[in-house]
Amino acid sequence: MNDITEKILTHIKEKVKETLEEMIKEERQAYLEKNPETKANGYYLRSLNTPIGRLEDLRVARTRDGNFSSELLPYRKSYMPGFDRLIWALFYAGISTRKISKVLEALYSMNISHAMASRLTEVAREEIEKWKNRPLGRRYPVIFVDGTYFPIKRGSVSKEVIYVAVGIREDGRREILAYEIGGEGESASVWKELLRQIKERGVEEVEIIVGDGLVGLKEAIAQVYPGSRYQHCILHAVRNTLAKVKVRDRSEIARELKEIYKASSMEKALKMLKRFAGKWGKKYPGVVKWWEERAEELLAFMEFPEEIRGMIYTTNQVERLFKELKRRLKVMEVLQGEESAEKVVYVILRELNERYMSRKLRGFEAAMERYHENKRTFALNVSVSEETQFT
Repeated sequence: MNDITEKILTHIKEKVKETLEEMIKEERQAYLEKNPETKANGYYLRSLNTPIGRLEDLRVARTRDGNFSSELLPYRKSYMPGFDRLIWALFYAGISTRKISKVLEALYSMNISHAMASRLTEVAREEIEKWKNRPLGRRYPVIFVDGTYFPIKRGSVSKEVIYVAVGIREDGRREILAYEIGGEGESASVWKELLRQIKERGVEEVEIIVGDGLVGLKEAIAQVYPGSRYQHCILHAVRNTLAKVKVRDRSEIARELKEIYKASSMEKALKMLKRFAGKWGKKYPGVVKWWEERAEELLAFMEFPEEIRGMIYTTNQVERLFKELKRRLKVMEVLQGEESAEKVVYVILRELNERYMSRKLRGFEAAMERYHENKRTFALNVSVSEETQFT
């Protein structure tokens, strides 16, 4: 077993042990509520063999009367069969506290109340808050923000927004920075609050923030990260444009717009945009005016090295995440309330985040090093030029 595999397995065992200890403690709390004449009496240590390895020094809660025993642990046995199924049951705890009662009863003949199941799922909520408020890195060259819809039941069923922010680190690793659930329409005020939370958690510098053009988003970014540039997702812009022109013109306009955002330099892109405006200005004045007025935010990505521009000018990084999120949520059809939705989305996003953090986007780190070197050279030349003027 290599060092990386060993570290991952150790981490999993620690999390399983921590979760199991908290669940046993909740079992004891339920026992004490039914038996008020006794009290908690600390813990004793034991070992437990599971399919993922031996858990050492497991802290098992106990009571003064000595009559409490956990239904989660095998009586007088050191091996816990089907523990992997228990972990799966914990996942379902995020869907319905009533469902976990049924699952645990089916797996371990445990007869626990809905109230106790609710307390057991409180453990998961504490973990969610800890992860959502974890410290972040100081610099993320790129942050993508986007939202997707999924049906959530709050009495009646309605489609609500799941907001997600994904950043790319200097070394090319992606990280899910934040997420939020709520509201029937995407709101710039929610994005402002989410960006503010990201900043409070340590993110001080962002070169560029990519969004889908939501009204008010650019202003929200300017208020929280005034030194950052805003990139309007090019592919959203192209799709919206093509929906406003005649069918017979779409392929030609799509090709010409691609020539603009695939240009090798800002100068060439603006030249292509001017040619596009001259050709289509009379037939589609609204479309042309829209592109001309937003040229700065549509072409902000041009300042980055050419080989990584395709990673920056669109929110595809988040949309691919949404595709995977929806694939997993689809089997659930409707999330049963905000609390349930929060837990399920957390489990999925945290797993995806671990995958993201284990891989680097090819060529991104080297391109960013060259980008920063070019900026330093430019700043130095400006400084020298200014000094020359005053000597």
